[in-house]
Amino acid sequence: YFINRTIEKYTDTGPMTLPKVEVSAPEAAVIQDRVKAFEAALQTGSPTEALVLTEKDLNTLISASPDFAALNGKVYVSIAGEQIKGQISIPLDQFPIGRTAGRYLNGSAGIRLAMNNGVLTATLESLEVKGQPVPEQFMAGIRQQNLAKDAYNDVRKADMLRKLESIEVRDGHLEIKARAGK
Repeated sequence: YFINRTIEKYTDTGPMTLPKVEVSAPEAAVIQDRVKAFEAALQTGSPTEALVLTEKDLNTLISASPDFAALNGKVYVSIAGEQIKGQISIPLDQFPIGRTAGRYLNGSAGIRLAMNNGVLTATLESLEVKGQPVPEQFMAGIRQQNLAKDAYNDVRKADMLRKLESIEVRDGHLEIKARAGK
């Protein structure tokens, strides 16, 4: 009973409309080409400059790149300080807890990214639903979870992540640096 009431309190029966990124096909292609060039340098171990992505770049990748198709229509990001903020609209059908079928988690979240010894961590720092912060009793457990842990299930992605020196969010952009000589 408690779980179902909590689900009803913090979820909706329909998805939230998220902002759309306004970008032309040629602009999207340029952003995707920058990412592909960085990935190619990682694969070959060639020296490369850091990959710097703005909010617009990130949202363009989410909306236009097959690699981010799972996030398209579910996440819209912005960068604030050292956090990636996101408006989210996530269908909960995949979570078999209580009455989640046909329910959506609509709100905003703050995520902190870090890269330590080749291991990416993404932690949910804040979550607001229906204009209210999620109670600390729930957030304490959520903050302990690495949202990026499944990235290592894909051999190709895991190999690429191990070739990164750092991932930093600062000054309105995301900066990804390759390890030297990798």
